[in-house]
Amino acid sequence: NKSNWDLPEWMVRQLGAVHPELMWEFGPSIQTKGTRLVITPESSHHLRPLVHDLLERAPTIKNWEFYGHRLIEDLESARRTVEDRVARDISDFKFRASIGDGNNVDLTFSAPSITSQDDRRAFEAAFIATESLLGEECLNDWVGILEVIPWSGLPAIDQLAKKPAGRFLNLDHLKSTVDSLIAHIQEQLSRTPHYELDDEAPWNLWELKPDEQDDYGEQEDLFVGLSANPSQWIAGRSRQRFCSKRFSGCGESFCYVKVDRYQGWSEDGFADKSEIEDALNEVLVPTKLGSHMGGGTGLRYLYVDLALTDVDKALDVIRARLQAGKAPIRTWIQFYDSDWKAEWVGVYDDTPPPPMTCLS
Repeated sequence: NKSNWDLPEWMVRQLGAVHPELMWEFGPSIQTKGTRLVITPESSHHLRPLVHDLLERAPTIKNWEFYGHRLIEDLESARRTVEDRVARDISDFKFRASIGDGNNVDLTFSAPSITSQDDRRAFEAAFIATESLLGEECLNDWVGILEVIPWSGLPAIDQLAKKPAGRFLNLDHLKSTVDSLIAHIQEQLSRTPHYELDDEAPWNLWELKPDEQDDYGEQEDLFVGLSANPSQWIAGRSRQRFCSKRFSGCGESFCYVKVDRYQGWSEDGFADKSEIEDALNEVLVPTKLGSHMGGGTGLRYLYVDLALTDVDKALDVIRARLQAGKAPIRTWIQFYDSDWKAEWVGVYDDTPPPPMTCLS
């Protein structure tokens, strides 16, 4: 208060120089007596790698802490946050939680004050309350479907169900309930990395019917798919956010190699997709960096799915092996995780950008 200084304008100007979609908030620090600064892209998940690099470069400043996600708040703070942002009281809100199809947690909110299925402000309030009570990172990584329904539309047995999975609870139980469901999901995940799976392990096959286009982003042209991890394969093609930690109990990350079927194949290089799969296993498995665990064939591209234990080290190994096998120049390594879906690594230094639709 010693000068006439417009803090919001200054922050917008500074962060806008990096990217206009970056948001920010200040608050008390967590580890020390001081101030925290949160920089988040909110729903622009493709900017998460940018935020990560931005915070990696942040200097060490006494009594300051920097975060890339909004942090967990207590219930009273969450109520104030919702009131400040959408002018909605959540005192009567209740929730019901269950495990969803994509190894995530689905949340249903209701309240006597919610009288319409189309109460947009109630949905925004439920979303902000979830973000505040769970933290933005948990919301992004673990929450699947989030819906709001009118209390009057619920049968009395649903409102007061005795079974925990069917019971509507007060918001002060939200974090403990979601944490319990996440722990249950994690307990069911395999602790065996894909590179240790037996050759006799079952694989699942899918047939799809893609529409013909001039070109295809991600895996939009896929007509035959194969995977040793069916839940990961299905979730990787759903409209919900994807997070590798929901499908591996040993810290693996899921990505894929995308190869143009019709351009740039060398007579003395790889002959087909199976040779690429074998070659990558030969360099990844012995070093315990990962393995091939699925893939498929598209109208224009070939795909090799990989489960990697150390992405940074594995990328160099993968690129070197694909270069040695003279893979086509239009060959890329791309990622399933929503935060990394807009990122790509070309096999060669002069590999052109791949077709992308994840930002459209």
